[in-house]
Formats: sequence, structure tokens, C-alpha cells
Amino acid sequence: MDIIITSWALDSYLEMKHNRVFSKEEYKKIIRPDVLRLRDYPDDPKFENEKFWSIVADQSHNKIENGYKMKWHQIGSGKIQLRLTVGMFCNAFLCEAYVKRNPKAEQRKIARFKVFLQLIRQSQYTENGRLS
Repeated sequence: MDIIITSWALDSYLEMKHNRVFSKEEYKKIIRPDVLRLRDYPDDPKFENEKFWSIVADQSHNKIENGYKMKWHQIGSGKIQLRLTVGMFCNAFLCEAYVKRNPKAEQRKIARFKVFLQLIRQSQYTENGRLS
């Protein structure tokens, strides 16, 4: 399975890097290796851990078709919770990374994610690279 880096994912990564949300070492040793696990989805056992990988649900607790998120806890010097939304189709589409701050802010990110998934279904996204 290819991992497609969308413009939304790249933009959010660059913003987080600029704001020093996570260290270079955390990115190289934790975040990137975990993202590369998507190549072996669903066979990698880490995808069975709900604290790392889960289906995204909207505000009404309805599961979003093809919508998942990767989760990291205690990342960065501020010990934040980092999320990365992923659209799972025939390939994995990295959509947007964000810091989980509060439930309302997360619901806004999930609403955006639903739009991103619809745009991917319509092939209305910009691919900025692939991890294969």
C-alpha cells in the first residue's frame, strides 16, 4: 500500500515543525516510523492498539467511512497529544496532523477531515509525495 502525502498533511506538518510541536528526534524515531507502518496495514500489530489507531467518529458518534486517526501521547516538550487523520482507500492518504487541545477543537478538525475524505473520493486533492 502506498502512503500518499496530501497538501493538507504537508501544510500541517510544516506548521507543526515551524512551531516546534515535536522535536526532530521524535519525528525520526517515533512519528515517521509509525506512519511508515501504514505500508503493512492492517497486518502490523500496532494497528490493534486503540490508543494508537482508531476509526474516526463525528460529533454524533457516527463512524466516518474510510476515516482513521493515528494518535501519539506525550509528544514534544509540552507533552501534547498529536493526531494524524488518515483516509484509507486502496492507498493511505495522510490528511491533517493536529494537536488535540479540547473536544470542540477536535470536532472542528474531524469536520474538516470529512470534507477532505469527500475531496479524495472525487480526486480533488493535491499529492505532494508518496511513501512506498
